[in-house]
Amino acid sequence: MITTTVYSKEKGLYSIPGDDLTKWDYDCPDIVWTDIHDVNSEDAGVLLKDVFQFHPLAIEDSFKYVREQAVHHPKIDDFEKYLFIVFNGIQAGETGKKYSIFSLSCFLGKNFLVTIHNEKGENTISKNIKNYISESTFKKGPDFILNLILDEIVDRYYPVLDHIESEIDTVETKIFKEMPSNRNLLSILNLKKELIRLRRISAYQKEILYKLSRRETDLISLEESVYYRNVYDHLVRVADTSESYRDYVSGILDSYLSVVNNKMNEVMKFLTIIATIILPLTLITGIFGMNFHTIPFYKVNSDFI
Repeated sequence: MITTTVYSKEKGLYSIPGDDLTKWDYDCPDIVWTDIHDVNSEDAGVLLKDVFQFHPLAIEDSFKYVREQAVHHPKIDDFEKYLFIVFNGIQAGETGKKYSIFSLSCFLGKNFLVTIHNEKGENTISKNIKNYISESTFKKGPDFILNLILDEIVDRYYPVLDHIESEIDTVETKIFKEMPSNRNLLSILNLKKELIRLRRISAYQKEILYKLSRRETDLISLEESVYYRNVYDHLVRVADTSESYRDYVSGILDSYLSVVNNKMNEVMKFLTIIATIILPLTLITGIFGMNFHTIPFYKVNSDFI
């Protein structure tokens, strides 16, 4: 699906079908935001190649990973007239229990923004942004719209972190109140795996936001760089929280192994007591159960010889 929203001083804010945009002037006073959610459409390739005339390598990168439902490493390329940005986000479930990773490719110009993404379901980034977008938003420029999109992506980390924190508390309670089991160990290892994955995803994005906040390109205005710095701070907090949770889970794993060792020591202590009691009885039974002619402490009756 391709949606195009245009803002002009004469007409205001209005939408047009994606295939109606046949040419775009980089010096045009209007501002356009084109959102592409279905890259399998032939119109998407025509739009990027013929209308905006983007570099073929950038088009290939923006389509390849979206089509294959894969994750592209975040990056930012400067093509003078526009920036090509790859950013990854997460799409959490209703309770934050499950989340999937999606890829977002952006082409940011002086008067346009093109976004390409591959979330599943109806809860997409562009749909959420369009719920509160207005003429005043477009007046601030496409760099402000991109800031809103990136801020929405970063905000989606928080429900996942909240759920992981709740899971950590649950697992911590179980390992001290319940008998050690493989289920508890599996829960701890899964938590650690998810935190490492979340930390890796969030950490890779920081360099992108750092460059945007420092205005290494004229396509980011001084006023909007402050907003990018705010999003960067949020992402740093997410990465640091993920790292601290990972360390905490590692401590829980050590505690779990200590609990298992203590339980094992108690079992070995009990078995040692049992063995100590049974050993003399086994020794006596073994001695008197032997088939000897003369058995100690046994008096043989001569009448039976």
